[in-house]
Order: sequence, then C-alpha cells, then structure tokens
Amino acid sequence: MIKKNAIFTICAKNYLAQALTLRESVHQYNPDVDFHLFLADMKTDEIKNIDLIELSDSWLPGWENMAFKYNVIEFATSIKPFCFKKLFDSGYDKVMYLDPDIYVTHSLDSINNDLDSYSMIITPHYNHIQTKYTGSVSEEELLFVGIYNLGFCAIRNNKIGKQIIEWWADRLSEKCFADKDDALHVDQKWIDFLPGFYPNDILISHHSGINIAIWNLHERELVSEKNTYLIKDLVTGKYDTLLFFHFSGFDPYQRKIINRRHPRFNTDIFPSFIPIINRYSDKVIKNNYDSFAKLAYSFNNFNNSDVIIPLHRRLFRMYLQNNDVKYSPFNEASEFYKILNAKRLILKDKNANYNLGIVKEKNVDINKIDKIFNFLVRLFIFLFGIKRYYFIIKYIRMKTRLENQQFLIEK
Repeated sequence: MIKKNAIFTICAKNYLAQALTLRESVHQYNPDVDFHLFLADMKTDEIKNIDLIELSDSWLPGWENMAFKYNVIEFATSIKPFCFKKLFDSGYDKVMYLDPDIYVTHSLDSINNDLDSYSMIITPHYNHIQTKYTGSVSEEELLFVGIYNLGFCAIRNNKIGKQIIEWWADRLSEKCFADKDDALHVDQKWIDFLPGFYPNDILISHHSGINIAIWNLHERELVSEKNTYLIKDLVTGKYDTLLFFHFSGFDPYQRKIINRRHPRFNTDIFPSFIPIINRYSDKVIKNNYDSFAKLAYSFNNFNNSDVIIPLHRRLFRMYLQNNDVKYSPFNEASEFYKILNAKRLILKDKNANYNLGIVKEKNVDINKIDKIFNFLVRLFIFLFGIKRYYFIIKYIRMKTRLENQQFLIEK
C-alpha cells in the first residue's frame, strides 16, 4: 500500500538541536507529511527519549565498516541512499531529504507535485552565470564539491528512482570520501552524473526559494510580506516564496556570520536575511543546542576509548581491499586493532578530538617551524640542486597521502 509522502534527515548526536528544529518546521507547514530522523551515531542515554531510526544491519548491511572508514560527515552522507531505500520499502511514494540544518518556512507541496512528472529533483548551488563571479563560495570549490547541493533532494519511488538509489548506494558504500586525489566529495559529487544519464527524468529546479544558503545569497534577497517570506531573484526580478533556508556552517551564537567558512560574507553584506537568521537561531537554542552540541561522536573511538585518527580510517579503507572483514573494527579484540597496536599506531592521548580529521596542535609555533623548514629547503637546494628538490617534493606529495601509508600495517 502506498503511504503518504515522507521527509527525512540524517545527523550525529551533536546536530540534534538543528534536526529537531527542522522537524518542528516541517510539521508546522506540512502536517500531512511523515518525518523521519536517522541517527548516524550511537543512541545514548542523553537522547533516549528522542524518536529516531537507529543504525541496523537490517537496512544498512555492513554499517560498522562504513562508520569506521568514514569520518562523521562522510558517514552521515554515505547512508543517504540507504535511508531512501528503507522508506521506499516502507511504501512511501515520494521521499524528500533535507539536511538537519535546514529550516522550512512554507508548504513543500509544490516539490512533491513536481515529482508527479519527474523521478528526482535537485538544485544547483546557484542559478545564474556571471562573467565576473561575485559569490561567496568560489567556482573552483564548487567544481570540486559538485554542481548540485545535496542538502536537498527529492526522489519518486518508481523504476528510475529505484535505479538511482541502487547505483548511488553502491557508490557510497565504498566511495563516499572527501578526497581531492580521487575527485570525490562524499555523496554530492556523484550526482553530477545524473542529469546526463536521465535528462528527461531529473528536474534541476531553479525555484529561487528552494535551498537558500551562503552559496547563492549573492543572487537573492529576502523580502518579508505579512507571515510569508519571499525571495527576490536579483537577476530576473522574479519573486518566489521561500520554502526553506539552509543554515550550512551556522552558529546561532554568531549570528552575524552566516557561514563559518566564509566569515567575510556576513549580514553586513546580506542584511535582508537577518530576520530569518534571528528567528532560526532562537528556535535552535530553545531546542537544547547548548547540550546537544557538546555530545561526542560515538565513532571517533574504539570500544576501549582509544582514539580513532584519520590515518586509521584510511588504512582500514586499504585493508578492506584485501580482507573480508566480518568483525566490528571498533572492537579492541579485532584483528585490525591488533595490527595497529602491534605496529605502535594507536594514539594514547584519549582526549584528542579528530572529529573532522583536523587538529590544531597546542604549544606549536607554526611561524617558527616555517622559518626552520624554509631554511632547510634553501640549504638542500644549495647542496643538491633544484632538480633533486623538485623530485623530493613530488615524491613527498605522493607519499604523504594517508592511503599510501599502507606499508605501516604490512608484515
């Protein structure tokens, strides 16, 4: 039996305030749509009373291997097509994904109505070409992360929709890394293929009120009209109803900064968006942002609390190519852990946080290190010549890729 439409999101525990705010906004404007929250983390006592869907081999086979080899962003995005499949198998006809930091401001019926004619709906990061580009997110970065933003997509439970999900799930189970060397950017870059595969079945929506975010604010302006937000397309002059705003990279306690990765493009540059920023911030804080934001990601540690570092994840990626792993890699009694431990590759500092694979070392003077390094480089060139130096830096660039450290765990 075909059920009514569904919307879902995916998050780790630290993003639950945003996910709950999304759920409230969906229910406010779309009361007839079912909402599902998938947890890409382990359910702990702090969140035991929240209604959500937990990880399970029943719908996500081999999920522990994925949770180990991927970091938190890679893992949360890798399970997206599997969530679609689970909801398709539950009988939903039209399923929409929204990132947990999205805030819905209107009915989404128009998107579901478009699925009557298309199998999938996606949005480009921005709508209009510019000879002199003025956007906050560089074109070079968008070439890497993908033309379409997958903080939103909607898929119909039909033949082509199922083909897309099957293909996408296969790719993301193995290749959902954020890795420039492999031209991969999690789940998102793969979608660049789809308009070419299904030109008549993929709707590339240019509705200016869908998926508003830092990457398209340069071509849009927010206008408040009674209880409705409108978006003015600054290129065409056309007005659309704002359906949802995407608060990517946003901190409700730093309201001037719309996205932490692009602080220069703040509310001084885009003042029209201040009302919705304030409205959203108040709601997220009310939904226990202070408490949830501090919760640790469960898959940053082995079961014995030893820290999992990015090197471990990428070594496990290579290890899986030659080994059929049927055990939990998080178990300190597992074969992979024993190899790491025997090779002295286990980090003993259990307080380190490698959530995104980036750690700022304390008590390290980078400027001093730069001066020493630059001196040694000049000395090397003086003694051995530029030809040998050029060879060395090419070799080091190849060798320092984490996957190329596989020799560390070889016998």
